[in-house]
Amino acid sequence: MENKLTSIAPHRISICGGGTDFPSFYNNHNGAVINFAITRFSKIKLRTLKNKYVVIASDVNEYYEGTEDKLFKIKNSSMPLYTILEKRIPSKISIKSDVPPGSGLGSSGTLAVNLVNAFHHIDNKKKMEPMELSEKAYKLEAEIFKKAIGKQDHMPAAFGGFNYIEYKKNKIIVKPFKKKISNALTENCLLFYLGTTRDADKILKRQEKRVQSKSDEMIDVLKIMNKLTRRMKNDLDDGNFKDVGNTLEIAWELKKKFTKGISNKFIDKVHDLAIESGAYGAKITGAGGGGHFLVVADKTKHRNIIKNLHSTGCKRVLFDVSLKGAVVNYGK
Repeated sequence: MENKLTSIAPHRISICGGGTDFPSFYNNHNGAVINFAITRFSKIKLRTLKNKYVVIASDVNEYYEGTEDKLFKIKNSSMPLYTILEKRIPSKISIKSDVPPGSGLGSSGTLAVNLVNAFHHIDNKKKMEPMELSEKAYKLEAEIFKKAIGKQDHMPAAFGGFNYIEYKKNKIIVKPFKKKISNALTENCLLFYLGTTRDADKILKRQEKRVQSKSDEMIDVLKIMNKLTRRMKNDLDDGNFKDVGNTLEIAWELKKKFTKGISNKFIDKVHDLAIESGAYGAKITGAGGGGHFLVVADKTKHRNIIKNLHSTGCKRVLFDVSLKGAVVNYGK
């Protein structure tokens, strides 16, 4: 058994298709998502101890320390605390992330992937395949913690790269884009932090409830989102980022119909200013309501867009595509 390791996994940006990755939808209608892992990471340092458990998550002011019996009495256990107790290996885990929680970059899904991967490797050096890792992380969040989530957040953290992902009732297919498309993506995209976070679970629960109730309007909206995602894949394969931005605009207007709270006056202001400044398309990342904001634009327009969005209080976030998914480093 290893007594010390560090687990690292990337966060993600979803460009198109969010909502169609919920099993309640794709089991009946199929789904498709385009997303990519970014060079912003979540890290877990794990060290085994003799007879106590310690959880430190500074990003969310979470701290637990004690024996197994003491910590089992805590109600409303967090995901890290549940995982460390479920494994029943006395240890200390310290969690840090490059991005704020609730900021639309898949932080919860990345944390779940990291937790599953770290505790798998503490007593097993055999690498877990990315699909299995992603599925186990999804089950941790969706089945044990009852979060309203789709399956896309865990997959970039586990696989890495820039991918088109198809969801079918009994099969998930990951199709990586070519390296030249991945390079072009970073040349034509800007990412900004709006300075606010939100509770994605509340937004997604309202959205999921509409799907489960078989709302005709919601189902129709998601079916259109499916078509747009396939169209965007073709645009990307052709390297046509003007059409990518145009499709993004249609998808953003569609996304706002999912449920309330996805946009607000400030987000609309930032979006409109980005378009006025020369962007092909722009949207909030993640569930909506705050967090990070993605802009697709020709690089000749970047300086103007950055200047104008900075004037609203937005902060540019530099990133690249992370080609690697979750990894574990032993002895660190």
